[in-house]
Amino acid sequence: MRSSLRIVLAVLLGVAFAAPASAGHHTKTKTHKKEKKTKKKKEKRLSVAKRPANMPDGWSWPPNRAMKAEGDRCLAQLDDLGIKYKKAKKTRKVATPITLEDMTLGGVKITSWWRKGPFIMDCHLALGLATYNQGLYALGVREIKFSSIYSMRNVKAFGKEEHALSRHALGLAIDVHSFIDDAGNEAVVLDDYPKGNELLLNVEKYLNDSGGFRTVLTPRVDPWSHDDHFHIEVKVDYSTPTKKTTS
Repeated sequence: MRSSLRIVLAVLLGVAFAAPASAGHHTKTKTHKKEKKTKKKKEKRLSVAKRPANMPDGWSWPPNRAMKAEGDRCLAQLDDLGIKYKKAKKTRKVATPITLEDMTLGGVKITSWWRKGPFIMDCHLALGLATYNQGLYALGVREIKFSSIYSMRNVKAFGKEEHALSRHALGLAIDVHSFIDDAGNEAVVLDDYPKGNELLLNVEKYLNDSGGFRTVLTPRVDPWSHDDHFHIEVKVDYSTPTKKTTS
């Protein structure tokens, strides 16, 4: 009888002591799974940050050391070209924000259709326009009229908005609606491009052939979202040091 009682007591004590151990193991497993899930989410965020959609090579936010160095080089090039600018206040997603004191670059006047300046842009857009507007000047262009430079918005193409930031959000793009030549004639993209306007076609070809622009979207490329303007994005690469651009 005593032997049987001892056995029963041992079994009961074993169960009593085993239960907390089992509960602790369950809690530990649950905590481990939660930590693992949190780690995966963090790794995913880091991965997205390293490879953001539609951004220049080497781009990150906040601006990394290479981007800041590239911005300094760009400002030095504007100084060499004698372009008067002011450093703008910190602007969301714009690596090297500036405003221009004179919106005439490469001999071509840059005019807003309906807004008053100053206009925030990345230094690289100003440098690109200063450099390649000289070719537009050679084609007879004396003025361009635009609607937008910096604007926090997504890409819009073929009538649909994409889930990726537009280069306008980086201050690297300009939407040009018309070009005025040395005789005062204004070629309006919406009205004159479908007619095969020679100036507009020459400008389009020059910009595409120049190598200074990542994308030039026109009615030929996208007749749905770019039927009334040329969307011009300057080319920027933060992963490779850029050589000085000569005037």
